[in-house]
Amino acid sequence: MSRTATLSGETPGPGWQGILDPGERILWQGQPDSRPHIGLAEIKSATPGLMMSGFALIWMLMAAQASLLFAMFGLLFLGKGVLDVAQRLILPSFTRSRSWYTLTDRRAIVATDLPFQGRRLKSWPIGPASLVEYVASEPPSVLFGPETIDRRERAGFHFIPEADRVMTLLRQIQSGRAATAPEEGFR
Repeated sequence: MSRTATLSGETPGPGWQGILDPGERILWQGQPDSRPHIGLAEIKSATPGLMMSGFALIWMLMAAQASLLFAMFGLLFLGKGVLDVAQRLILPSFTRSRSWYTLTDRRAIVATDLPFQGRRLKSWPIGPASLVEYVASEPPSVLFGPETIDRRERAGFHFIPEADRVMTLLRQIQSGRAATAPEEGFR
């Protein structure tokens, strides 16, 4: 899942040309845990879709007694409800399976490759004033983007087994120590 890479001034591998700034070094690369993580917040956000799907099924059963064509009207609502549930419970896991994380000595980078959206690369500079948050979960997450109402939508390295190491590296970057030499234990 995750792997650690320290390049200490070496030329980055293929694919990084034009992405990294001159002298920027990769400290860590990894991928999130792509298993579904369904908790109370996810169930709560999927509830309207579940209710819509249930209502549509009841509608279709009752309307089928009067007219099959009238019952088919419920398929629109059933489809919308099922789509809403899938977006809340399945899509985050799929997105994580198509995401890659990179931490350099200057910024955090999240790359995704999703159908219909293609390849995307977003980066957030890490400095002394950057808000960094460790979220205890299984596995933990490290968040660093602007604060949002919902933590699940905040930028960060979500569900990474090496969150403790990444948090240490982020603190070193914030203090200016990562720019000179990586910590011995992170090679």
